[in-house]
Amino acid sequence: MQLPSIKKLGLGYRFEQERDILALIYISYFYILLFSLVVILLHSSSEELIPVSYRYHSLILLGIVEILLIRFRFFTLAKLLMLTVTPFLLLILPPLAGLTSDEFYFWFPYVPIALSLLPHFILHTRRDRVVLIITLVAYLLLAVFIASYMMLLKDGTEKIIPIILENRFYYGFIPVILYIFVNLALGLVFARNYQYEQIMIRQQDDLIHAEKMVSLGVLTTGIAHEINNPMNFISGGLHATSTLKNELLKLDGKPSKEKNALYEQMDKIIDNTLEGVERVTDIVTSLKFFSNPGKVHKQDHDLNQMLYSVLLSIEKKIPYYINLTKNIPDGTTIYCSDEQLQQVFNQILLNALHVLDVSKGDKQKTIDISVSEIRRENQKHTCISFSNNGPPIPEHQIKLIYDPFYTIDNAGTGKGLGMAISYMIMKEQQGWIEARNENDLVIFDVILPKA
Repeated sequence: MQLPSIKKLGLGYRFEQERDILALIYISYFYILLFSLVVILLHSSSEELIPVSYRYHSLILLGIVEILLIRFRFFTLAKLLMLTVTPFLLLILPPLAGLTSDEFYFWFPYVPIALSLLPHFILHTRRDRVVLIITLVAYLLLAVFIASYMMLLKDGTEKIIPIILENRFYYGFIPVILYIFVNLALGLVFARNYQYEQIMIRQQDDLIHAEKMVSLGVLTTGIAHEINNPMNFISGGLHATSTLKNELLKLDGKPSKEKNALYEQMDKIIDNTLEGVERVTDIVTSLKFFSNPGKVHKQDHDLNQMLYSVLLSIEKKIPYYINLTKNIPDGTTIYCSDEQLQQVFNQILLNALHVLDVSKGDKQKTIDISVSEIRRENQKHTCISFSNNGPPIPEHQIKLIYDPFYTIDNAGTGKGLGMAISYMIMKEQQGWIEARNENDLVIFDVILPKA
């Protein structure tokens, strides 16, 4: 929890959500304080300031501009200015303006090492990877060629320290080695930190979802019996009414057209009511799974055979305009409870068929099933991927589709329990299920640990 004063300095951004932006804010504060001190020392000295000395004033202005840009959410521009203006003012501008001295050749090559810390903090390890690599390479080139750059522009008034001039390779080699070591260490630390963050986020999501399932299990255990009893009364009463209606028809002989119309209406009402009773019963039966998922008996199963059974059961539901392909190598085995996992496969495919049917158009609709091996938490896992080219799932809904009774079906025909039950099944199998949008595809990954 941030203190109020710290929160104000951070402009309202939170470390756990926007740490790269927060790092940029505090680096800007550091620029303002550090170079303000440098400016004070410059003005307090007896020497007259030359125009290039005002680069420190520019760095203070850069810090202020950075704060304003972040305040108005121009993050990309703020990062670009921080990464380009700083090396220009500190390294490129002084020799360009004719300001070099013998000690510059000693410490200038080490400046890029300090500057290379900035991109690690203000760029995201995965999201900004390309920009991060380009920036680090540019700073490395500065470290290698800065001494040559200064020699190229020097006007002959300054002298290079003789020991540096005589050992240019050595004094150029040391900063490069330090640069590589520092950046490799930081890169490994941030990459590992990102991995731990992803594991922690998934574990937190699993914990929250597990708490929901436990609460639902406790709730369903209490109400399932109370709902089933009145449903049985209603169902029995409807069947009895239908039987009595048939007996009445026998006694009435040949009824009139008006009575036949009334009897037909009665049949429709009874059928619709029985359908409603069946839907309620199905929901209660599904809810019982959360309180008692049943025992899991796992063993090796042939993935192709399991999918064959699933595809055979939904074959008649696949429209002519949907092309379903399966790319599973022969002999692929997975360690699981086959009946439960087939239920998960069936649910994912039925959802895909429904979405593609609703969004059908001129575009060819496809469903593809593939398998791959991935590593998660230093373990090998089997990943069965179901991809379709239907409309993408809104990002804010991806985590919600596993919640009971949550459905993105606008028609309202779904009960919103299929994916919740699939999630529970995967937890019982010591695996998990993930949904994602990738390019023009919606992909559901069913991930299981290898035996």
